[in-house]
Amino acid sequence: MKRIKQLLLKMGIFKNAYKTPEQIHNEKINKINNELLYVKDDLIKLLPEGLRKEFFDKSYISGGCIYSLYHGKEPKDYDFFVESDYLGERLREYFLNQTTYKGDLRSGGLYKDINMTITQNAISLGRYQIITQWIGKPEEVINQFDFKHNMTYWKNGKVVCLSDWKFVRGNKIYYNEGRARDIVGTIVRLPRFVERRNDSK
Repeated sequence: MKRIKQLLLKMGIFKNAYKTPEQIHNEKINKINNELLYVKDDLIKLLPEGLRKEFFDKSYISGGCIYSLYHGKEPKDYDFFVESDYLGERLREYFLNQTTYKGDLRSGGLYKDINMTITQNAISLGRYQIITQWIGKPEEVINQFDFKHNMTYWKNGKVVCLSDWKFVRGNKIYYNEGRARDIVGTIVRLPRFVERRNDSK
């Protein structure tokens, strides 16, 4: 029976039925690329015309959404990071001018029929978050993430892993020993990972 299967594989009959781990990985990455292209396009449509091209050129997606998509789960949100302080300042200024309420810690309202919240850390437009607390190139920002499974980013149609894909494939927590210690931040973020991991079982 085994020899028959091998013969059928060579003939191409089982070509679509059997996939190597590498093929499965590449299919997942291609699917993530396509999904995040649409996600970024959706967010860019919400931005003012004068900031769209610069945001397209100087932003990337990172955080737990890539891990969730890799495991076939719908992300709770999408974190966008920008590479330019000047772009971050102009985005904050624009969206603060669109708020219907302003507070010391939080401002917001409806923006194009989407819930908008602005804090010191981020501009949230529905499920899209433009992170303003950390600004810089992917390697500068992502190397400071708590966990190795989140050390991936998407930019210009390409998913890049700055740790190792084995951490993304798995469901165990590996702390990023290369980052500055932030025990309080880690304690806050740990339950989110556990919840996502349990959802994927």
